[in-house]
Amino acid sequence: MAAGSDVIKFLTQRVVKYLDEPQSVRKERRITKKNEREPLLTYLFGVVPMGLGLVFRRKRKK
Repeated sequence: MAAGSDVIKFLTQRVVKYLDEPQSVRKERRITKKNEREPLLTYLFGVVPMGLGLVFRRKRKK
């Protein structure tokens, strides 16, 4: 049962730490995390759609 109480202690510490931060800091962290995300197509299918997009974009320009 010690492992269960350790988990509860850890989660409680994380929640208290989160709630002690000012709201502006939490909001800034959320915005930067959202901006750092990779595009949805790249996330879902990897680099292949991005490569195909570049190839077709080059063909259209010519």
